[in-house]
Amino acid sequence: MDFEQIELLYTLIPVAILWFFIHHKTSNLEALFAPEVLEKISLDKHGMRLKTRLKLLLLSIILILLALSQPTLDKGEIKIKKHLSDLVVAMDMSYSMLANDVYPSRFEFAKNKLLHSLDKIRDRQVAILGFTSQTFLISPLTDDFSSLKFLIKNLRTDSINLKGTDIRNLLQAASDLTGTTKNKQILLLTDGGDDANFKEAIAYAIKHNLQIFIFDIASKSGGSMRTENGLLKDQDNNIVVVRENPNIKTLAMQTGGKYLKYSLNNNDLSDFINTFDRHNNSKEVKINQKRQLFYYPLLLALLLLFVVFFSLPRKP
Repeated sequence: MDFEQIELLYTLIPVAILWFFIHHKTSNLEALFAPEVLEKISLDKHGMRLKTRLKLLLLSIILILLALSQPTLDKGEIKIKKHLSDLVVAMDMSYSMLANDVYPSRFEFAKNKLLHSLDKIRDRQVAILGFTSQTFLISPLTDDFSSLKFLIKNLRTDSINLKGTDIRNLLQAASDLTGTTKNKQILLLTDGGDDANFKEAIAYAIKHNLQIFIFDIASKSGGSMRTENGLLKDQDNNIVVVRENPNIKTLAMQTGGKYLKYSLNNNDLSDFINTFDRHNNSKEVKINQKRQLFYYPLLLALLLLFVVFFSLPRKP
């Protein structure tokens, strides 16, 4: 038998100490009279003694604590098959993603969108990649979205080479990550970078059966980027403004994917993901079956409390 909240059992120590003091404490009358004499002079010979009532009350508290500690009985493992579609999400972490045309920045906006959408994605296992001129793994394919949320919340760009984007390198890493899966799906959270065309990336995607989905996080008017020394400026001391790259849409359209411009709708990204075709892969999961036993000590505790409170002496 196991206890899911075993730390609650430590509270039994003070209860046991209290039981010890109650058991060994003698009343004033018990100290003055012998037990047979005390029996004869007692007014209520058939009522429950105070010490007994206190012990029953402590015993009911012990049983309640046992119930709260959630005792379980292990019933062994069972294997079930889950049918999940693989999705690789690639986060653009290049310098342009720090632009402030989307509040608070394109990068933070992308993180918040992805965090919100994970609660509403159905029947998928997700991998997270980060990319600039290089690609790096944040999380392999998993359906443990709690762990994914933790990793996404703690994503930072402080120690990353933020210059440039290499879509071709990203697609190769995503293809390797999904292995032999057919019709591999890759979602890019990006501002489009600065490439004039994506012919090489499109050719690679078509050859390796990659469907590219684009969630475009950039405005037509563009935005500036703040550095430690203020707003980023060029050699002529003009503020650098980075704008959307409309060419990124062709990467999605020519690889059988889809394109979506960002919006302030909280559900736009999750609704977008749920429109992707599903290519289910079977995944065997082991589940440890446990039988809950908390109701046994709880019922016994309630019975003892019933006895304690209904055995109180009545006023004549």
